[in-house]
Amino acid sequence: MDKLYQIYYIGRSDFLDRIRSKSIIIIALLMMYISYLFFPQNNSSFYYTLNYNFEGFFYRGIYNSVWLGWVSTIAFISVVTLIGFYFVRNSIKRERELLIGEITASIGTKPWVFIFGKAFGNFLFLLLQMVIVIFITILMQFVRGESYSLELIKLLTPFVILAVPACFIVSVIAIIFEVIPILRNSFGNVVYFFVWSGICVASLRGSKSYLSDVFGMNTTSKVILEQFKNNFDEFKDMDYFSLGTHGPLHDNIKTFVMDKVNIDINIFIGRVFWILIGILILFLASIFFRRTSLIRTKVPSKFNNVIDIKEKEYNYEKRMVLSEVFESKSYSNNLSIIQSELKLMFATCNLWWYAAIILCSIGVFFAKGEILYKFLIPIIWILPIFIWSKLGTIQINCNMEDYLSTYKNYRESQLLNSVFAGILFTMFINISIIIKFVILNDFLGAIYILMGTFFVNALGMFIGNVAKNSTAFEIIYTILWYVGILNGLTSLDFLGLTKTAVSTHIPIMFSAVGIVLLIASIIIKNNRINTSQN
Repeated sequence: MDKLYQIYYIGRSDFLDRIRSKSIIIIALLMMYISYLFFPQNNSSFYYTLNYNFEGFFYRGIYNSVWLGWVSTIAFISVVTLIGFYFVRNSIKRERELLIGEITASIGTKPWVFIFGKAFGNFLFLLLQMVIVIFITILMQFVRGESYSLELIKLLTPFVILAVPACFIVSVIAIIFEVIPILRNSFGNVVYFFVWSGICVASLRGSKSYLSDVFGMNTTSKVILEQFKNNFDEFKDMDYFSLGTHGPLHDNIKTFVMDKVNIDINIFIGRVFWILIGILILFLASIFFRRTSLIRTKVPSKFNNVIDIKEKEYNYEKRMVLSEVFESKSYSNNLSIIQSELKLMFATCNLWWYAAIILCSIGVFFAKGEILYKFLIPIIWILPIFIWSKLGTIQINCNMEDYLSTYKNYRESQLLNSVFAGILFTMFINISIIIKFVILNDFLGAIYILMGTFFVNALGMFIGNVAKNSTAFEIIYTILWYVGILNGLTSLDFLGLTKTAVSTHIPIMFSAVGIVLLIASIIIKNNRINTSQN
């Protein structure tokens, strides 16, 4: 019982610390808005829900408690298993960020107790998001007004059976990504997106077995699809589901009443199976977890003598008078700032990264068709994500902004210099693509690559200044890259790799968005600096 109390105490403390942060308001509002999109009106043009359509008609159930509960559950699972991971993936890292890692490491708590406690804290935080979605779901039943009979048990049943285990599994995966050293940092953010995609695809391919459905999305879709098959002959042979949008709705909707659901015992077995797998994984993770990883990196021993000498030379009794903020003097020029920014960008990349860029750049000259547009160019445009994500955040994360803001050049032009350095860096790694397009006489394609270069760096700077961390950009850009660049969705193809995107001038629109984001970044940064100085 003592160990269980320790797990509860660690998880509870982690959960309370999270909900006290300012980001909880943004996360709650985001979940509220996403929940609202689950239940479109009959004339909605933008929504995110279970998408069954046939011959131009959109099919759904009447907005009663049963339908709302099941649709909200599958939509919530799809959201929480993706972005929910990024909400909670820093539970162990926070020990170091809050400078309490040394204290935690010295307490002597068993590794498995600490790991389970952190997973429990993640689980509680994701359950809070589920409660928000449930609240909005209940509210939307009365807002849509198709059924005013609230059957709370029927509405909550799919959440309890399917959404709660999904929250637990995501909590476990988040801990695993923090225990494995290579996945702790930004690289893990990108890896998880592909892991999530792979799990979803594997779950669909193993559709005959409930045990193969890790997150429970396919299991939920089976229950709903069975209702469609019982009410519409059009879906008798259908064996798939889709989440998203089907274009604008103009009363082209067919509805049915979903009032009774038969839940197979195999559904319970499948969920219990993955909960037990999650518990086993946590035990395995605790074997490899070392409490010393909570301690911040120590100063290398070769610097100890230098530190001792400096301490001896320093006169603590001497009073120091700091100079005023430099208003009219410039102690560095713009070219020096750009040069320094470029050095940081190139120094951040390791040899493997350079090897990948060089190989892809060489391959660009010999590739054509889908190998060029669906493989090499997308790879080149995902590799620098860790560079772009640090735009606007590196000075904040290193606690240098208050010091640097005393320099006039930093206050007035550093942001633009950073963006310009990012553009130069991006152009450098895309030089082979630009030359390839020029050789093919595709001058417009080369121009669109340059426009995409500007947009990505402006986006990185904006998100960095707003979120003050690299994770937000890595999430947003990975989804944008996957949907727009890799899968060629016209409205998000900011490089103009598809003919439709070129004909509709999508890159030009993104360039305009980039200008707006850059202006907004300047305003946000100036306000932040002025506030800190007052």
